[in-house]
Amino acid sequence: MTDPMLVAEDGADMALLMRAHRRLRDLAVQLELAPFAEQTAASMRAYLDEEAATAQSAFARWVALPQEVRDRAAARVRQEQL
Repeated sequence: MTDPMLVAEDGADMALLMRAHRRLRDLAVQLELAPFAEQTAASMRAYLDEEAATAQSAFARWVALPQEVRDRAAARVRQEQL
């Protein structure tokens, strides 16, 4: 089992996942506004080449955590955003 302290407490995976979420949200907007534009395709390729594998690994570690640990980490992030 993944050690919750390594993943949740230092915040590295959470920060990476939040960055990936923002990037994917931006890509979704590009897909809605200009689905066939070269810039949209370039942005999607860049994400897949540069960030997707790391985000996928962080997500796998995240979902391996107990639900209580994920809830606490998510609550802490929400508090920090206020």
